[in-house]
Amino acid sequence: MSIDIKLTIDDKALKAALNDPQLIAGPVRDFLSQSAYAVEFSAKELAPWDTGHMRREIKSRLGPVQAIVNAPVFYSPYVEFGTRPHFPPPGALQPWARRHGISAFALARAIARRGTKAHPFMRPALEKNKPNIRLFLADAVKAIEKRWREHGRKVE
Repeated sequence: MSIDIKLTIDDKALKAALNDPQLIAGPVRDFLSQSAYAVEFSAKELAPWDTGHMRREIKSRLGPVQAIVNAPVFYSPYVEFGTRPHFPPPGALQPWARRHGISAFALARAIARRGTKAHPFMRPALEKNKPNIRLFLADAVKAIEKRWREHGRKVE
């Protein structure tokens, strides 16, 4: 799952500022890092906890023009979205079943009948932080405008 932010800018001076890497690098990086860390923190708070492995693996990575927050453990999509009914191998369920005092076979049979319930944590983390992300973006635009003015250019 990803979110793309598309800016529509009618201001010619601001468009020119956004094309100048010297002016935007710092504010854009700040916007990306603040947004990614906010979503990462919320996802860790909202993630279901059993052994804590999935929570520990939730990380954010920054690129030049993107930030990625993900939970790279193989079962995180199954937790986020749930599953349809299927018969999992009881051996794969054994550690969880043992920790919870349940028969692995009975658990596999229940999953075969009902699937697994979704426990969303990434999408709600993003939704929870959309107002903050908008604020971080507004701060970045203000910082770019300030840098633009400091370089002797006029923002109209």
